[in-house]
Amino acid sequence: MEEGVFRNINVLEALKVELLQAQCCFQQGMIQHSDEDILKGLADMIGLCYLLARRMGLDFAKVDRVLMQRLEEWRTTEKTDLETWWGDLSMLQNYLAPEE
Repeated sequence: MEEGVFRNINVLEALKVELLQAQCCFQQGMIQHSDEDILKGLADMIGLCYLLARRMGLDFAKVDRVLMQRLEEWRTTEKTDLETWWGDLSMLQNYLAPEE
């Protein structure tokens, strides 16, 4: 059992390093105006966050539910101008959970 705990800790640390590397890739893409690096960094960050949650005992669906709650909170409190100016929060909510 102890081996499994240490293995999980090592994986968590490796995922956190990869998350920082993905952020770096995103930042470099912004500096160099590289859509490819921006998208790669963003996609890696999203995927790695899901994997980190899983390794911490949280399921993907719960992450999605909390994300949707957070988007609704941000939208209704107008935490940023993203909703007021462009409707980005509503657009993301509709993309993640389309009305059928």
